[in-house]
Formats: sequence, C-alpha cells, structure tokens
Amino acid sequence: MGWRSQRLAAVLVAGAMVVVAGCGGSGEGGAPAGELPAPPPAKTFAIADLEPAGAIGEGDKTEVSFNVRQPSGKPLTGYATGDGPHTGVHVMYVRSDLSEIIHRHPPIAPDGTIDDKVTFKDTGRYRMVVDAYPKPSGALKNFQLFRWLDVGEKAQDEPLPAFKAEQKVDGFTVRMESAPDLEALNASLIDVTVTDPKGRPAEFTPYYGALAHAIFFREQSLDYFHTHVCAPGTPGCTSTLGGAQVTGQTGAPGRLSVGVLLPVAGTWRLFIQVRANGKLLTAPFTLTVK
Repeated sequence: MGWRSQRLAAVLVAGAMVVVAGCGGSGEGGAPAGELPAPPPAKTFAIADLEPAGAIGEGDKTEVSFNVRQPSGKPLTGYATGDGPHTGVHVMYVRSDLSEIIHRHPPIAPDGTIDDKVTFKDTGRYRMVVDAYPKPSGALKNFQLFRWLDVGEKAQDEPLPAFKAEQKVDGFTVRMESAPDLEALNASLIDVTVTDPKGRPAEFTPYYGALAHAIFFREQSLDYFHTHVCAPGTPGCTSTLGGAQVTGQTGAPGRLSVGVLLPVAGTWRLFIQVRANGKLLTAPFTLTVK
C-alpha cells in the first residue's frame, strides 16, 4: 500500500467514513419550509487531545502527545505491526518553507495515546503530518491527518533553493548524477550514491523499517508522498498511486534507486533519509515535476 498526497488522502479517508445524512421535513429550529435540512457533518478520523496546545519553544525538547480519533469518537488503538515501514504511525514535522523536516515513528500506548519528545531547531510554522497504518481491515490501508504548529516567534519563509545534485551532510556526500526528468503520475527511479567522509560507499542499516526513506512535499501546498528502499524480502515496501506503483531498490553499499511517484506537477522538495554507517542523514533536493 502506498502513501498518499494530502489531497488524495482526504478523498480516501472521507470515502472510508460513514456519512450519516437525513432527509425529510424539519421541526422547530430546522430549515425553512420547502427546504431540506442540511445533513450533519461527516464523521472522519481526526487528531485529538493534541498537546502542547499553544506555541512551542525553539530548541526545547517538547513532549508532543495526541491520539487518532475514529469516526465512532473513540481513540484508535489497533495499528499494523510487523516488519517493514508500513506499520504503526509515522509523524513528520515540516517547516512551511520546506527547509527543515523531523521524521518520527513514536510508540503507541495501549489506550491509543501517541507520545514523543521532539526538538525543533528553527522557529516558524510547521505542518504536522500523521501517517497512520491501522490494523488491516478492509480497503483502508493507511491515511494522513494534518495540523499546523507554531514554533517560537513568527519567522520569514526562505525561498526554496534550486536543484543541486550533491549534498554534504555531516561529512557524508549524497549525490544524484543529474536533475531527474519527472512527470506526475509516472513511476520512476532516481539513482543516488552515498559516500562517507573518506569517499567510501556507505553501509546502510534499517531506519523505521526501511534502508532509505524518500519523503516528498510540494512547494506551498505541502502535498505529501513517501516511498521507501528496503532490503530484499521486506514486506510493505511498494508505493502505489492509482494504477501505478514503484519500489525503491539497493544492490550494493552506498547505492540507492529511489522510487518517485507524485500526484501533481510542480516544485517538490525531496528529503532522503538513511542510516549510513550508524549515523542518521537527511539530504534535501529540489525537484521539478512536469
């Protein structure tokens, strides 16, 4: 099961909910005579009991807690488990100008409470993305929920930098050979190399069930998609969108073929995350999708 963009996720989640609608005449306080009353709002999944409720301090280790409220009003407590990245709940915090991302896979308490400690290095507005994988049941494999968080005082967004093939991260080099030729709704692979400070191919070890995470956000709209590179035989590594699908690959130390499958054209920011030689690296790239 693949990861969905924000726009597609809303459609999928709404389609999976039970909509309680009535029709007929209205009583006292209802719609004027001759008009049907408005149906009650659809019941959907939602982020509930989010703490902290106010602004978050820059550079502080902040305890973020919440639960996922089901359409029934009860907290979701049953999540997918096992090997691979499509389990539990992934929580991402991305700054509004796509200059910073935090990716977590926090523990879930028996009562459904999700509690984690997060440090935001920079001030600004952050989009919180909750990508949830409930215990398998029917067609709904995963869904996303969103919330804005304010960190410190209001900060100016910086322009998104142009594509740069090589990124230096903590002495490591993460490199694409050239700007990839990408089209919306068409699956493709981007070849990426990762070398250590001495120029040797990096050794990858799993991070949240995958050898590499490719996290995509679209400029301004912050539409979201997420693909993975996994070790051979790892379940839940294929991402799907409509009738297309893509699976990231790796065949040698330091080499990744990163899957790309994006829903709409525009400028996207790709964050490649790997644990290389035991060190977590996050390398950002700006991509143009036709």
